[in-house]
Amino acid sequence: MKKPSNMSPLNAQVSTSTSGDDDHPYFVFTIKPYCIRKSEFYLPMDFATSNGLNRQCEMILKDEAERCWSVWLGRLGTNFGITCGWTKFRTENGLLVGDAYKFELIKNGEIPIAHFHCKYSAKVAQRTKQ
Repeated sequence: MKKPSNMSPLNAQVSTSTSGDDDHPYFVFTIKPYCIRKSEFYLPMDFATSNGLNRQCEMILKDEAERCWSVWLGRLGTNFGITCGWTKFRTENGLLVGDAYKFELIKNGEIPIAHFHCKYSAKVAQRTKQ
């Protein structure tokens, strides 16, 4: 079972894995204007802390087509998130304000790997079909 939590300062719906290797921690969120204006991407603090992502390290982001981007995690003021590589990922995936996505941590190690489900939103899926 997964335990949802909304204690994030970003008010994302966060779930942490509590059983089985197939359950991956994730959060669901909507792209806000600051996600487009800034070259950074904030992770919900409870998600970053509970999954050991509150450190400076490289991370691999994958999209639905299994394309990979190398990004860097680090401190963003009082939060943690992607400090380098977000703009390229966001642009190449055509993310816009209002798009919903699912950020799923699929491997946690020296270099964590996350699946960024951009097509989690019907709007994104519809745009990619055109």
